[in-house]
Amino acid sequence: MEEKTKSHRAAGLERVKKWLYAKSLEERGAGCVLCGSCYGHGPANPMEDHPGFKTKCPPYEFYRFQRFTPKSRWLMAQRVFHGLDPITPELKEVIYTCTTCLMCQEICGVRNDGYGPWDIAVAMREEITAQQGPIDAHRPLLEGLQHHNNPWALPKSRRGQWAKGLGLKKLGADKSPTLLFAGCSADLPSGRAGATALARLMKQAREDFVILGEEESCCGLYASDLGFRGEYYRLQQENLKVARQAGIKKIVVACGSCRRIWQDYPKEEMEGIEVLHGVEYVDRLLRADRLKFNKPVRRKITYHDPCHLGRGSGVYEAPRNILRSIPGVELVEMERNRRWSWCCGGGGGVPEAFPELSQWSAQDRLSEAGRTGADLLLTTSALCLRSFAQHGQSRVPPQELLEFIYQAI
Repeated sequence: MEEKTKSHRAAGLERVKKWLYAKSLEERGAGCVLCGSCYGHGPANPMEDHPGFKTKCPPYEFYRFQRFTPKSRWLMAQRVFHGLDPITPELKEVIYTCTTCLMCQEICGVRNDGYGPWDIAVAMREEITAQQGPIDAHRPLLEGLQHHNNPWALPKSRRGQWAKGLGLKKLGADKSPTLLFAGCSADLPSGRAGATALARLMKQAREDFVILGEEESCCGLYASDLGFRGEYYRLQQENLKVARQAGIKKIVVACGSCRRIWQDYPKEEMEGIEVLHGVEYVDRLLRADRLKFNKPVRRKITYHDPCHLGRGSGVYEAPRNILRSIPGVELVEMERNRRWSWCCGGGGGVPEAFPELSQWSAQDRLSEAGRTGADLLLTTSALCLRSFAQHGQSRVPPQELLEFIYQAI
């Protein structure tokens, strides 16, 4: 177990050196082959049955320079790993414009060894943080995690306020095998609707569950994706300890990003614990006849697949199954949907460091939603809702899917 723990706790470029340093011909096939599928305007890769869309990489499409591509980030990381190049402000700009949308990871033909283009960007951020510290735009996020266990630096007195008045049980005073993990954004406007709606839906289904309230810590998303590897491991172990000591068997999360991070925790330490997003949970309730929609909702709706819930967790059909179960709902798909869903620009610390890129990506997605003729855009990610809200008015107003589901009961 000690050896496994050590391997889990590697950081920086050393963590992905198999992709950067190949001793033999066999190993060279494990790394980037410079095909350009991760950003190019051709088919995704020769093995794809469905070639997908031309647009693949948000920073490349925005800046229109090849250096802002996953392939270039790999080349830069390789040169830093071998001591050929220093870490410069120009290199940082390329590394930190990645929105961590996971599109490159989705379509890379040589990613199945456990790494991929996205891992390189994150590992490079770990290397930068270890050598020079975080970039200025991300320093408040790191300090928030270090001092308050959440990236928004919300003190304990402000954590768990989303649950006020709902009559929920807290872990400690009560016990249950099911935990509702609300996420750091639950006490912000972008995440509150999803957390409260999920809690109400679980109560509607007579689920016996508890919450952590003011004791809840970040799942580790920002620590993981921004390169604060030590903080990620700390938060991971704290969360696992809480779940294990409380005998938790099922964790239902309100945020797509939390879903991705919890599933990436070490499998041997998560053994016996099931993690579900709220939409997976609701889909399961519908199939078991524990939840039914009785009143028609006459709306034309389009659904945005969040990157971390979709490509990161493989959750595509549950939200669509739910929407098709609501009488009166007409679901119309955006051209880029499911695994090809376009990033909202809300992840990877990009809104904090490169807001113009984030806003452009959000606008591109909102424009696509408008072309469907829908009158409502649903998604279930605090990061996506924040990104869409920061853009301002839209032809198709966004709403949290879990909130919409609860309103439809």
